[in-house]
Amino acid sequence: MSFPFLRPATKAPAMPMLTSGRANALFLDDRGAATAEYAIATMANVGALQQN
Repeated sequence: MSFPFLRPATKAPAMPMLTSGRANALFLDDRGAATAEYAIATMANVGALQQN
C-alpha cells in the first residue's frame, strides 16, 4: 500500500555545541518563571479550597 501524501523521514538536524554563552542564555532566562509561579499558587489555592 502506498501513501502518496507522506514524505519520507528526514534526518534530524544536529544539535549545536553548548557553549558557555548559550548555557548562560538558557539557564539565566526567567521569562517563564512568573507563569510557573502563578500556576503553582493557583493549584495550591484550589487544593486548599477543596479541603475546606
